[in-house]
Amino acid sequence: MAPTLYHYWPVPITDESESMSSSQKLRWLKWLGILEIPVVMGLSVALIIFVVKTNSKACRDGLLVEQECHNVTSLLERQLTQTWQALQGTMDQATTCNKTVVTLSASLVKEKAWGQEQLTRGEKLQGEIETLKQQLQAALEEVKQLREGKEASSKERETSSVSSLKAPPGSVVVPVYLLLGLRALLA
Repeated sequence: MAPTLYHYWPVPITDESESMSSSQKLRWLKWLGILEIPVVMGLSVALIIFVVKTNSKACRDGLLVEQECHNVTSLLERQLTQTWQALQGTMDQATTCNKTVVTLSASLVKEKAWGQEQLTRGEKLQGEIETLKQQLQAALEEVKQLREGKEASSKERETSSVSSLKAPPGSVVVPVYLLLGLRALLA
């Protein structure tokens, strides 16, 4: 193992050095006291200046302005929060309205289609009604013609029956027998 070297600075220990040390201490305390006074005075002056400035009108006005600014900032933050909440509510309502508009638009399209279908159906039925009216008119004309024909034939029969009544009795009996015989055959 290699030897380790330790080196210490020599410190003289004598009575003389202790007495010097106390005289040096006194000297240091004296200088420290002399230096302490201006430092304490400087700090006192700085403290007085700080207190005066702190209590000055400008400082108080600054504190008031700062407090007012804080109050205004708080008020603005609350108003911003309320506005944001109102905006969110309005956006929710707008979304609901948009959904309603879409639903109503779809319903309107269906209603228009149904209305168009009904209109087409109505036009078709109107055409059928016109056709049926024409057919009814034709049927009424035919009935009228048949009535007129029947009335004319009944008038002819009437005149012939009146003339046959004036005819000799044998001439009336023969057609009646013929008519009865024809009916019997048909039945």
